[in-house]
Amino acid sequence: MQKLPAELRREQIAAFVEEQDNTTALELGDRFGVSLMTVWRDLSVLAEKGRVRRVRGGAARVEQHAELEPLYDSKRVVNLTAKERIARYAVEHFVQSGDILYMEAGTTVAAMAKYLIAYQDLTVIGNGLGTMNELARLAGAVNVYCCGGLLRPVAFTFVGPQAEEYFRSINASICFLSATGLTLHEGITDVNLLEIQVKRAMASSSDRVIFLLDSSKWGVRSLARIVPLADVDILVTDTAAPAPLVESLRAMGVEVHQA
Repeated sequence: MQKLPAELRREQIAAFVEEQDNTTALELGDRFGVSLMTVWRDLSVLAEKGRVRRVRGGAARVEQHAELEPLYDSKRVVNLTAKERIARYAVEHFVQSGDILYMEAGTTVAAMAKYLIAYQDLTVIGNGLGTMNELARLAGAVNVYCCGGLLRPVAFTFVGPQAEEYFRSINASICFLSATGLTLHEGITDVNLLEIQVKRAMASSSDRVIFLLDSSKWGVRSLARIVPLADVDILVTDTAAPAPLVESLRAMGVEVHQA
């Protein structure tokens, strides 16, 4: 077996532990064709970086939890450059004139609005005041609709049965969604069940489901899954997303684009 460079081997070890939940040093040594001493050295480096958790006889997955929902305004300045690249890429590669788009309330999705001016006869439907405020600048050039429901002050989103029924009653070409977490084991997750229900209603009424997730969301597990990975048509992220996890998602049939 050809020996891998240390950094690449460690990335692959971290991805393997993420997929398997836990593994032994013996299994890693056999899999990567290295000695136990090398395995323990690799695990020590990965543990120091927070990539794996050392346990007796091997290593286990590190669970990062997104338990508290950040305020909308605080999310706008996190990974701003990456979010702008992702938003622009999503519009330029997947939007066409005449589309009917669902755009939910995440800040990366909201950042798409400014790039829509290049297209004709668009209809955009959303559930978030942040996204609506961005789309308001295009009023007249773009048909803009917003659902009703209960307004959540943390995220400035409309949720609840009224919002869910609204999205179930109409159809969209593409549904653009965001989330707070992504792992191979749990899939794409979010922190609030009311938000998740609305996102599921959007996804179920769309021809294509596209998630926009910057690299800070990778490896994070939130409260509950939004949709199974099998229901995700396209995932757009940035170039800092961990390569082994990107390849694992592609192997599962998810079309991953990096902006």
